[in-house]
Amino acid sequence: MKLDPKEHGWLQDEGAVKILAALPKGSTRFVGGCVRNGIMGEPIGDIDLATQLEPVEVQNALKEAGIKTVPTGIAHGTLTAVVNKVPYEITSLRKDVETDGRRAVIAFTKDWAEDAVRRDFTINALYADADGTVFDPSGQGLDDIKARKFRFVGEADARVTEDYLRIMRYFRFLAWYGEKTKTDAEALRACRENRAGLKQLSAERVWMELKKFLSAPNPVRAAQIMLTHKILTLVLPEASNVEGLERLIELETRENLTIDPELRLMAMSGRDEFALAGLAKRLRLSNKEKTRLLAWGGNRVPFALDMVERALKQGIYASGPQTSYDRMMIRAAGEDDVLLSGQWVAKARFAKEWDIPVFPLVGKDLQKAGVKDGPEMGKILRALKELWVRSGFEADKTKLLMALSLLDQG
Repeated sequence: MKLDPKEHGWLQDEGAVKILAALPKGSTRFVGGCVRNGIMGEPIGDIDLATQLEPVEVQNALKEAGIKTVPTGIAHGTLTAVVNKVPYEITSLRKDVETDGRRAVIAFTKDWAEDAVRRDFTINALYADADGTVFDPSGQGLDDIKARKFRFVGEADARVTEDYLRIMRYFRFLAWYGEKTKTDAEALRACRENRAGLKQLSAERVWMELKKFLSAPNPVRAAQIMLTHKILTLVLPEASNVEGLERLIELETRENLTIDPELRLMAMSGRDEFALAGLAKRLRLSNKEKTRLLAWGGNRVPFALDMVERALKQGIYASGPQTSYDRMMIRAAGEDDVLLSGQWVAKARFAKEWDIPVFPLVGKDLQKAGVKDGPEMGKILRALKELWVRSGFEADKTKLLMALSLLDQG
């Protein structure tokens, strides 16, 4: 198969062209996602390259050409070249010497077929020269792309036990590209029977794959298959509500919402603070992710569709815009009545768009009014802030200072 560079702009990418020109002719090819997605007609993300050269040889050749390299994974044969601030991952052809389900001991090779054998899926074991010529060492990749069939290279069990994260990758690809295609029985069997191996993986690797999975346009079918094969409850025991995910995706489609993997995780979860804390700890969520998830689970400020604007603003102020938005969107997804659901969405959008007012008083203002520093000043500030909130955020500095004289400062 040969791709037309005029129709596939990634073949003429400026940075990739510079890198290929700096390395010996015929030694380096495009590989993986860019080739796969290019053939499938899907958007191209990162451009990755595979080479017969060993990392040191690549470094030396690129340095000679004035191209910066970063040793991002040099022990495993990978380094990153940077051209015009754009990263390009370059990996030396490899073969596995030893694997334990998490990491592999590798040896370099110059044989494209040996490199293809150690890759995960047939659709990812495709290589392309700069002129668009596509190479398919497994002999199955091109046919599988046409059929949108996702299967492991060679023996499924062997591929999975080499790296158990491939189970998650299988369902990620199914979510992104195989919404309506028939699943490969051998691949599913290998994923199901080896699912316990997922427990060996680092939480960071699992969460990274889950986020990619939840970022797919519609991962419901893939999630349901994971649930059926007892994989979803293994990796997300606190968040395996596929119906909740489905309802949120229906809302996203209806309201033209941006895909939000963290909100989708909430839709699959229950508002159980203890369970969510366990989920956040087990997956080692970032502090920002953890704070958002736990705030959604723990917030108990009342919200209702018949709230007047003042009460709504007070609730948003007390909860914070993000937490208010998350709660209202999940309520919208769970609402059977489309009109009522739309009202919740409107309130959620208001929570995000409302310009939160700033309390007009600071400590210096109270000092000028004769209030001494210390615990008493904090107490008075809190009392005035409560008054300001009750006023619907309308009381200005002058009115609040007038109210100060009415407070018991003793």
